[in-house]
Amino acid sequence: MRNLERAALGAAVALSVLSVGDAVLRGVSDAVLPWDDEAGTTWGIVATNLLMVATFGLLAAVLVRNARGIDDGSGARRWVRRLLATALAVLSVGYLVVSVVDADAAGIVAGVTFLLMFVLGVVLGALLLRRPEVRLPAVLMVSVVPLIGLAFAVEALAPGWGHPGYAETALYLGIALLGIQVAGERSGVGPSLAGART
Repeated sequence: MRNLERAALGAAVALSVLSVGDAVLRGVSDAVLPWDDEAGTTWGIVATNLLMVATFGLLAAVLVRNARGIDDGSGARRWVRRLLATALAVLSVGYLVVSVVDADAAGIVAGVTFLLMFVLGVVLGALLLRRPEVRLPAVLMVSVVPLIGLAFAVEALAPGWGHPGYAETALYLGIALLGIQVAGERSGVGPSLAGART
């Protein structure tokens, strides 16, 4: 595993912890969280935005640098990967400049791009499912669909507990692990996650 893939995995884990933590805290409490856009603290909002900038940027870079190994000769995978990398890059830049652009326009772009990230992630995962060496990342990426469905079901049964953080976690970790698997194969480590220990 190279430094880029290692950094992307670390950022994905950190953002996933924040996402799931946000889901749990919103489920058990009505308290205003430090990273709330509406009423949170400046340091909490800035720190969270910077984490998202780093995570989305690193995941986009992983998809670009490992293009050949991810695409593996498939035109469909190539175009979906490119679009997903673009969506992640747009989100990264968007969270970087959110404080200096029109909030309404930025919100619309971010919302559409965020949804597009999920759709493209699921499609890329589905296109990778038949490749045994990247099946785990692919399954994580495809699991976004049932996890979103589960979030709606949980929200209906226990208001306040439905949250996109669970699906986000699967997607972020799936993309990061995809980069690790492909980079490991390119460096001759092999297809298993054992390469992550090097």
